Amino acid sequence: MNVVERDWRWARVRDEMAARDIDLLIALPESNPTDVRYLANENGAVLFPLEGAPSILLGGEDSNLAVDREGWIERRASATPSGSTKVPYGAVVAAELRRRSPRAARVAIAGLDGNDYSHVRSADGYVVHSTVVRILEALPDAEVVDGAPVMAAARHVKSDAEVEDIRAGIEVAEAGARAIGAAFRVGAEQADAYRAGMVAMMRPGLALPTIAWCPGAWGEPRPRLVAVPRGRVADGLCVAAEIMPGYQHVVQVAEPFIAGRVLPEQQDAFDLNIAAFEAARAALVPGATWREVRAAATAVAAGTGSEICFLLHGGFDGPLFIPNDTPEAVLDDPVEEGAVFICKPTAFPRSAGRVVARSYDVSWGDMVVVRKGGAERLGTRPQLLHSCA
Repeated sequence: MNVVERDWRWARVRDEMAARDIDLLIALPESNPTDVRYLANENGAVLFPLEGAPSILLGGEDSNLAVDREGWIERRASATPSGSTKVPYGAVVAAELRRRSPRAARVAIAGLDGNDYSHVRSADGYVVHSTVVRILEALPDAEVVDGAPVMAAARHVKSDAEVEDIRAGIEVAEAGARAIGAAFRVGAEQADAYRAGMVAMMRPGLALPTIAWCPGAWGEPRPRLVAVPRGRVADGLCVAAEIMPGYQHVVQVAEPFIAGRVLPEQQDAFDLNIAAFEAARAALVPGATWREVRAAATAVAAGTGSEICFLLHGGFDGPLFIPNDTPEAVLDDPVEEGAVFICKPTAFPRSAGRVVARSYDVSWGDMVVVRKGGAERLGTRPQLLHSCA
């Protein structure tokens, strides 16, 4: 991510700040660093003005040395004198604010509250209370507002560089899926298949990958394990896997695995999932509403004994369509070109009434980017229901 990408992002953020009369945006790294990394491409507390150069207060055990490294933000300081992983971000940001003149009249703090398009699972925001209290004490005359709408609007549409980065991540995730499929055999340890997927995604320069492993019998509630699973691969075992390499962007594919013979009802559910995925992909055009996209995906189950749960999100970005929770506030919002999502609709029996803990989960998913003619897949693997003897 070079300075061209930096300037593209900063321009988007400043456009959103100007539209809301915000003089200064503060982004904090303590609970979730994604907003900070969007602005700075590294971790630290970022003070981002509408006009003028931003600054970053770096944390970490070598932050006193990192001030001399080249970064997107040139105004750099260490949050601790000699570098430490115990960083008092509230105190150092407050001290920096007190030194500034003139002081900002309207200040936004990213993650102060929840948002339908940013950090969508953090319903109450993500910032640390005591950090915010110390910052507020340094802003007695300023109006302080939530910065989540600024970051949500800026981050929602991805640059070409971001799309290509996510595409590269999908390639790694698909290698993990293939490795799991090769090791998933009746009588083998589930841990061996899980381990194979993890090893396939461990690449130089990437963070540790993650696999959410959801094992169980067809029709029974299944746990979602983000840990090495126990037990052998028994005949009839169903595993829904969410496979995520260690990328800065949230990158994910969903892949189903069945031990032994695929039951007709499992194949029917999988075929509906693929039909819903393709219907959603065709409907994801700029200007369409989310209500229309969801309707297109769920319509494929008409006349069958199943229903479709429309499952789609952008990782930390929204909107968030998940089982048993519909984001009513966004249904009539327009889809935007360049937005990226993981799309993985899942079929369930109409008689069940709702999705119950992945009981019938053979969902297959890929990340897609919205284009004028419909969403483009970022992965290349075939749409297959893995089965093994």
